[in-house]
Amino acid sequence: MTLADYLQAHGLTAAEFARRIGRSRSTVARWCTGQRHPDAAAMRAIMEETGGAVMPNDFFSTAI
Repeated sequence: MTLADYLQAHGLTAAEFARRIGRSRSTVARWCTGQRHPDAAAMRAIMEETGGAVMPNDFFSTAI
């Protein structure tokens, strides 16, 4: 599940999710649009906060 899909499904804004994991709203928004990828520490925080619904591989397209 993408982070954007997770936020939408759970009625969360980028700002609220950012606050929960200690990052900025703009950073979370960039992750959601694919402009940036989370670093290792952020990936762990995302996995923990989403209960594993969003995993590192979800940030990378599998389309060839």
